[in-house]
Amino acid sequence: MRTHILLVGLVALLISNTGLAKKDTVAPRTTSSKDRPVVLPPNQTELAASCEKGAEGLSEDYPIAHRAYALSYNFKYRVSNWVYYRLSRENLKNSCAKRKDNFKADPVLVKAKLPAVTEKDYQGSVSGFDRGHMAPSADFTWDADVNKETFFMTNMSPQTVSLNQRAWNNLEDRIRLWTCGHGELRIYTGPILKSGLNRLNSCVSVPEQFYKVILSFKDGKYKGIGFIYNQTDDGDPYRDRAVSIRQVEKISGLDFFKDEFAPAVQDSFEKEFNWADWDGTEVDCKACPASP
Repeated sequence: MRTHILLVGLVALLISNTGLAKKDTVAPRTTSSKDRPVVLPPNQTELAASCEKGAEGLSEDYPIAHRAYALSYNFKYRVSNWVYYRLSRENLKNSCAKRKDNFKADPVLVKAKLPAVTEKDYQGSVSGFDRGHMAPSADFTWDADVNKETFFMTNMSPQTVSLNQRAWNNLEDRIRLWTCGHGELRIYTGPILKSGLNRLNSCVSVPEQFYKVILSFKDGKYKGIGFIYNQTDDGDPYRDRAVSIRQVEKISGLDFFKDEFAPAVQDSFEKEFNWADWDGTEVDCKACPASP
């Protein structure tokens, strides 16, 4: 059954269609710190049962709104179902704040006295997984305080080094270039959640796949595209991982942009994607280089 996605308390980002910088392409990240071995607890069946029991009575669709992004948190899996935000050219043109890497429990959950994943629940030195951003820090360097909020653990999901630091990061770099070319993009991102996923000792689920859903309005037309990446991905496989938004909905069980558009309009950008809407629209307008 599809989950109806509710958008809560989002900040509207103003955009401009002027001042494009030179066209550019992504230089894929091919090296990073040494990949770490992944360490999973051996008692997965017992661990999953214990974790699910501990989440009884807690929501699998808990809405949280921060200043520049919103999310739906899933206590059963201890990660978010989706994170949503708007990325604009104007903000990228003013993006020079430095990331602080101050990972921390989401204060919304802490204040509500609800179970909250902490920065120590899957440190790379212990689990082998990176704390992978869903809404990337580099999309929010237009404001230092807003950038700090991207390090809340509700915005994280376990990702391998090869995915987080290379394949996923390369896709995020490309999306920023598309944003500069299109003016503004609306973005959903998150893990594919399903029964049987491995768990860490902290009960955080380890997804096997992640998605991004992107919507643009350019030249009087809505244009959509989706991506589904695997934990094992490396390099820059974005063309092989591209799918329609409707395909992401089918695999994730989510229903993006529900009730926001007439059915015919929604079908126009969800049923299929066209590379002609995206190829050649990359523009480099970011004021400062993105941090790795």
